[in-house]
Amino acid sequence: MTKINARSPFYIKVEKTSMTSVELKLYIYTGTFTANASVSSGTLRYTITKTPLSGKDYVVYEVSELIRDYLDIEFDGSYTSQVVWVNAIATVTGGSGSVTVTPDNTNGYLGFDGYGYFEEGINPALSGTVLQSNNTIVRVNDGSVRLPVYTENTTRVTFLNNGEQLQTTAIISSTNTNAQIQYVALSYNSEDSYKERVLADSGTIEESDCLTAYLNSLDVNQVDEVQVVSSTGTEVLTVKTLECSKYTPYKITFVNKFGALQDMWFSLKSTESLNTKGEQFKSNVINFDTLTYNTYTPQQSQFMKTGKEAITLNTDYIPEENNEVIKQLMMSEQVYLTKVGEQELVLGVIPKTSNVTYKTSLNDRLVQYTIDFDYAFDKINNVR
Repeated sequence: MTKINARSPFYIKVEKTSMTSVELKLYIYTGTFTANASVSSGTLRYTITKTPLSGKDYVVYEVSELIRDYLDIEFDGSYTSQVVWVNAIATVTGGSGSVTVTPDNTNGYLGFDGYGYFEEGINPALSGTVLQSNNTIVRVNDGSVRLPVYTENTTRVTFLNNGEQLQTTAIISSTNTNAQIQYVALSYNSEDSYKERVLADSGTIEESDCLTAYLNSLDVNQVDEVQVVSSTGTEVLTVKTLECSKYTPYKITFVNKFGALQDMWFSLKSTESLNTKGEQFKSNVINFDTLTYNTYTPQQSQFMKTGKEAITLNTDYIPEENNEVIKQLMMSEQVYLTKVGEQELVLGVIPKTSNVTYKTSLNDRLVQYTIDFDYAFDKINNVR
């Protein structure tokens, strides 16, 4: 199945000798894949007709922006496969010989909200089973390891600790969009922390110093290696567990370059701030009947007062290869922060930091990043 990473251009070339025009119909849908011959007319989204340039026997369509209109990525704390099927059916008028469509459209396409880099060339397919770039996964103490895999070629995922097999998850391929990306975690502890496990079990959290100290010494989800087996071999990923910190860790979840949700932990110091803005006007406070005014009545009045909160997060010391994770986080258009208090809240955030200098162990000895985020909403509820 050819992948379309819809944040990068995707070109479809239709060729036939001496043809006069081409009509391309784009069917975009979720659910079960349907072959070209029986695709539902209800999923026809676009019909585009083009004529070849003089002396040319082909036309080229760029379709990624059209496909992306139907990729609406959402995250509410649940990790789900969010992709679309695309059938591109070309009807050629005139000409002789056979019609050639490149890339081959016989089995349709699968659209992701991913992208390729310039160096990866045209129509970047981002082949592979693990839908993330880093081979070292960083987890916080007692945190879960969650891995996005492409199910078409993946056979199984195995979690290990000190060589002992903890769990093996069989991966089954499917023709449904809801099973193209599978987020694999240890089934007995897929929540990210003790607090989340309590909330998932409809429990109540009572904060105390004693409980905090106990939780900092607890790690029921220890894992140091993940093996991903596919039809082309075995990919081994290393898991690094961060030491306990006195700071509250925050999980940032973002859509990476593969179009999959990926987690990154910020476990050092965090600070929150509020920025407000509004208008002022000077009002008349005099009572002309008595020719007096009240000193408690403000002469300067405010209106249209709004506020936006921001948070500054710090990573722990992370492996150098996680520079790529930082890069993809900074370029993501969907970023979420998970806050766990009396309830779990997943909130949209926008990276306010727009420039980073990549750190290396050679230049900086230790690799650590500070990222500023704006919450993606006004503090005062003004949703209308």
